[in-house]
Amino acid sequence: MDERQVAGRAGKHPVRYRIVVRGELPTELSSTFERLSLRHEGRGCTALFGEVVDQTDLVGLIRWLAEAGLEIVSVAPAPRTGTPA
Repeated sequence: MDERQVAGRAGKHPVRYRIVVRGELPTELSSTFERLSLRHEGRGCTALFGEVVDQTDLVGLIRWLAEAGLEIVSVAPAPRTGTPA
């Protein structure tokens, strides 16, 4: 089994996620996504980074982004240290 932390595992700390959406979102929107930071990835995509406390939180975040009309390209755990990958 992979040793990385996964949202929702008992006894684990919140996991930082990288969610990529289609479109270059204006950085002014970062205040709208209170708990997420934005970074333009090029190729017409924006990466959102933020902490997720459990599986329910992750599903809620994905649902919220979809209801906002954003096309989700990928969702994956992101490293906690250094530059977001």
